Amino acid sequence: MKVSYFETGRYRAPESLPARWPMPPGAYEPREGVNVFQGMVERITLAEKLGYDWVSLSEHHYSPRILTPSPPVAAAYIAARVHKIKIALLGPIVSHSNPVRLAEELAMVDTMADGRLIVGLLRGTSNEAMTYDLNPRESRERTDEGMELILKAWTEPHPFAWQGRHFRYRTVSVWPRPLQQPHPPTFALGTSLEAGAFAARNHIGLGVSYGPFDVMGKATGYYRNECARHGWEPTPDQIIFRANILLAETDAAAQRALSEYPTRAPFSLGAKLAGALVEVDTRNIAGEARAASVNRALPINFVGSPDTVVEQIRSCRELTGAGVVDLGFNTPGSTDPGALMEAMDLFGRKVLPRIRDI
Repeated sequence: MKVSYFETGRYRAPESLPARWPMPPGAYEPREGVNVFQGMVERITLAEKLGYDWVSLSEHHYSPRILTPSPPVAAAYIAARVHKIKIALLGPIVSHSNPVRLAEELAMVDTMADGRLIVGLLRGTSNEAMTYDLNPRESRERTDEGMELILKAWTEPHPFAWQGRHFRYRTVSVWPRPLQQPHPPTFALGTSLEAGAFAARNHIGLGVSYGPFDVMGKATGYYRNECARHGWEPTPDQIIFRANILLAETDAAAQRALSEYPTRAPFSLGAKLAGALVEVDTRNIAGEARAASVNRALPINFVGSPDTVVEQIRSCRELTGAGVVDLGFNTPGSTDPGALMEAMDLFGRKVLPRIRDI
């Protein structure tokens, strides 16, 4: 099992900050922003020292929750400061982006990082369609078309034109090309039928996140069946499970911390906007309809002592087939960055060595 540390760029929001999305930009403190990115390097340096395989970054907007609105910029910053750990962008939001520009930037980062880049291509959440004034009903089609264009831009040896439904270019001719050929390890991110089918059809990996192991196993099972239908079999390293973790020295300490974990998202949508997006955002897991998740805190998937978490990771592997866990460390009741680093250190010392053969 490989392990990725999910770095969110943790902005230490004061208690007076309104807990809503979008966050008023007047609430931002520039000096705290500097601390965010200095702390990011400290944590990633620790992850590299402890032997984590990857560090991952994600794209979100208009909120202190994840202060990395441009993953390629963050990746370039990190690549200059750590030299062994792989850098996984899980991921840029394709539906919001210029796919050609994104293909160019990712190829640059792969070259700057000496081939350490891993790419996950993301549809994004419906509320963030507002970031660039896009129709959230079009996000699935825009994502699939954009991903196809990025993959072709990386692999086509000659200039080509693209006349799609959502993107049109007279000439595409990306320089530089990725250092890793034909392209960096690439994943479609999502639990829907469309994400699994796209990944299988294009011989790339799949990333799922946060759901119960058995439910996520339905999505990864569908993906593996589709891969077989297209004549190939993914390796465990081509399935990522992104998860929240709450690790403590004992199960009792972990349960005490869990009791302080919020049930509501830290920065929530207003009721009117949330209701409108629930109507739009009907997703599915391997073909099963489910209600959109709006304003609810993401679940904690791994909770307990090192011994307990090792067994939970074993169960995750058995039920989802994932060969990579991408972990967001949680420390309910404490905003001290030192508590986060202590949890990372505990995992590196007492969990990581024991899950390599899972």
